[in-house]
Amino acid sequence: MRNMYDAVVVGGGPAGLSAAIYLGRAKHRVLVVEKVKIGGQITITSDVANYPGITQISGTELTDEMYAQAKKFGAEFVEAGVRELTLDQQIKRIDTTKGSYQSLSVILATGANPRKIGFIGEEKFQGHGVSYCATCDGEFFSGMDVFVIGGGFAAVEESIFLTKYAKSVTILVRKNRFSCAGAIVDELKKYPKITVKFNTELVRADGQQTISYAEFKNNKTGEMWRHDAVGHGDFGIFVFAGYIPNTALFADTIHLNQQGYVITDANQKTNLDGVYAAGDVCIKNLRQIVTAVSDGAIAATALDTYISAMHEKFNLSEVSQIEEVEDKSKKQDEDNVVQKEGDDMNFISADIREKLEPILAKFEHKVILKVWLNDSEFSMELKNFAKEFCSLTANVLYEEGIIEGAPGLEIIREDETSSGIIFHSVPGGHEFNSFVLALYNVAGPGQDLDPAVEKKLEHIQKPIHIQVVVSLSCTMCPEVVIGTQRLAAASSKITAEMYDAQHFPDLRKKYNIMSVPCMIVNDTAVYFGKKNISEIIDLLL
Repeated sequence: MRNMYDAVVVGGGPAGLSAAIYLGRAKHRVLVVEKVKIGGQITITSDVANYPGITQISGTELTDEMYAQAKKFGAEFVEAGVRELTLDQQIKRIDTTKGSYQSLSVILATGANPRKIGFIGEEKFQGHGVSYCATCDGEFFSGMDVFVIGGGFAAVEESIFLTKYAKSVTILVRKNRFSCAGAIVDELKKYPKITVKFNTELVRADGQQTISYAEFKNNKTGEMWRHDAVGHGDFGIFVFAGYIPNTALFADTIHLNQQGYVITDANQKTNLDGVYAAGDVCIKNLRQIVTAVSDGAIAATALDTYISAMHEKFNLSEVSQIEEVEDKSKKQDEDNVVQKEGDDMNFISADIREKLEPILAKFEHKVILKVWLNDSEFSMELKNFAKEFCSLTANVLYEEGIIEGAPGLEIIREDETSSGIIFHSVPGGHEFNSFVLALYNVAGPGQDLDPAVEKKLEHIQKPIHIQVVVSLSCTMCPEVVIGTQRLAAASSKITAEMYDAQHFPDLRKKYNIMSVPCMIVNDTAVYFGKKNISEIIDLLL
């Protein structure tokens, strides 16, 4: 009964973490399934200043504390994508990329993704001047004029963040006022770089490789105006116009409103018994961390009663007290590694070293980490990281070579053949998981591959070279890096290289990269935005 749980929480953002804390504290066996990174969208927020009781904290720091608290109360975590949910039975089934799980109940905390607004040129210039994440892409717009579309909290917060890079920031609000709290709006007065235009909409953005002009309209007077680039790509557009709920997995079984948000009662219950929803995926007037954690707590508390009734109905012993055969101190999810700063190690903290130990011990074969060096300071950073990492285990061997081109960390198999995987970056931030997973996939046993993906891989006969340009602060990048490198580990026809954007300005210039993640296939086809492994393999065929 190892894969049987009292509750499975789909989504590891604040709502899901809050639910896990309450369920774990109630002595229930709970599993949180998150496909990319624990913390969700809030991890891209550098400054959370409106969470009660905490004056100032980053989104990552706050959710790291929630994660640790949930773990303390016994919650289990797996980093996996959910393929299918069977929710209309008394025993729910959750099929994931890491296997199938059963549960007495499910909490849907799948969140929402940024909404596109549909102006002319939005699709064409995504990644070439149009962006949806200031934390991920703000640096690319250094010294430029930036237009921010939106009138809510996100638009204000991201505009303030963009002042670190942009020459000027103009907020375009479709209505005659902001839709967020006045105290938040008042913060704008502290930033002379920011101006606000109300009753204004973006109509068109156009140009060649980058945006050369944009047209705007005052929707009250009908007046049109235009902004022209003085030089090559000297302005950008950030869209913060709300979100689209992530409900595709359960849209056929769970009742949704016209906008696609989950309909729940006061206890966060959906139309199905034992299925609750929490966070940004639900109907609500305010989408903030404080409302997300409230939803999670309410759902978990209501489920406590439901789970107890189910135990009594089926005469079950407490699922949370089922003894596992294996030693739980050694039971670590191979890809559930979170890097922290502030310890006395140069690159890898004592906490991470402890978590890595059981993962590295699982390797079926040794791998070689070859550092390609030149005379740059960046090259020396790679060397120091590689030496420190290789000192952790006898399963990863250190080797170095000299290169005239881009320095990097190449993963080589035990038989000294290349895996085709190279990191042109010190794997920190959100990409540390990607690096460990790449080693694990080359050494074996590796992550399971979807049979449909395996079948499609068989059709690839010609060499495919993939470059993924990322920012280490981007939460959307790891899924693309992990997906491309998993394919490279499985196929000798595919090579996958990851580039940290800040170290490769020439690459950014060559492909006009103004947003990450950016995936370049065979030096010609360029794709922007988060993609899972199934979407990636379809683009390669």
